[in-house]
Amino acid sequence: MKQNVVILLLFFSSFGYSQKKEMVEAFRNGDLKKAIALAAKTISIDSTDIDANLMLLKAYNEKGDFPNALSFLKQCERLADKDWVKSWVAIESIKTYFGLGNIDEAKKAFFEANEIKGTENSLKELKYIGLLLGFDKTYEDWKIRTSDNIRFHFEGTISNEEMDRIVSTRQNAFQEINIFFDSRLPKKIDFFVWNQKDPYNEHLKTNLGFTKANFCVSHNRHDQSPGHEIAHSISFWKNFDNNRTKFINEGIGVYFDLQKNDKMHLGRQTFRRNPVDIKAVWKNQQRVADEVLYPISGAFVDFLIRYDKLKFLKLVEKQSYDSAERIYEGKIEELINLFYIELQK
Repeated sequence: MKQNVVILLLFFSSFGYSQKKEMVEAFRNGDLKKAIALAAKTISIDSTDIDANLMLLKAYNEKGDFPNALSFLKQCERLADKDWVKSWVAIESIKTYFGLGNIDEAKKAFFEANEIKGTENSLKELKYIGLLLGFDKTYEDWKIRTSDNIRFHFEGTISNEEMDRIVSTRQNAFQEINIFFDSRLPKKIDFFVWNQKDPYNEHLKTNLGFTKANFCVSHNRHDQSPGHEIAHSISFWKNFDNNRTKFINEGIGVYFDLQKNDKMHLGRQTFRRNPVDIKAVWKNQQRVADEVLYPISGAFVDFLIRYDKLKFLKLVEKQSYDSAERIYEGKIEELINLFYIELQK
């Protein structure tokens, strides 16, 4: 009997490890639904499992479901008993409060997290979050302006005239784009404007512009298009319970960049020089250079909106190729072929 109990305990230990490994892999691969389901299964057996509770906190933050994240934040704060765990929980608390629009509480959590002795990786993540959300000392001399829907963060060397221009054009862009989507964002967009022309940003270690739509945060060069990054946040919050693909998501950004140009014309020019297999790029994530992907995907979004706006709005929420087959009632390949014909005109 004793031997059977030992074997059973070993089985459950192995099962738990295997399930947690699968949970982490799902999160790493962006499959938040699976990660949440596996973590929820674990805490249904043991509600005090800190790994599963922390995974739920992280996954809900990444998903943009901040009210649910808040409930697991409180549980994680109760369960965290080691500094390295407290460090990771504190980092997630910054995200949760920021996502809820409680900026003062998020800033307070950021400074408190800096007082905790974390791991090398947690400290790197904390530095990144500070830079992403505007709490790092890098922003001490930046200027903040607000409009109805956007909180602007301007690098200190940008002139007042340029700030006035950007505030006006971006707020107008928000209103124009959201007439189409009718989204409800949980907070103002935090719109960071760097006074540089070089795409690469030394502080953030990546190219500008980019958007973390779940947090309604964009980092931009001062001379970028008015609408592209704003469109990413607005379209994400059409329904935060979404799945996104680069092909459709960047197509949305290009179509709604509010540049006065002909998207189909730009798509045709690019396609003639660089013909691509749209199904392979969309369904199989075949890698294509951005200078090719962007104009072709923008033209494709133009085509789909003209074909059926209501179906396209459903596609905004569920952007996978398989979802498109359902939304367009088995006609998506036919539509792609019609799009090829338009590209070749």
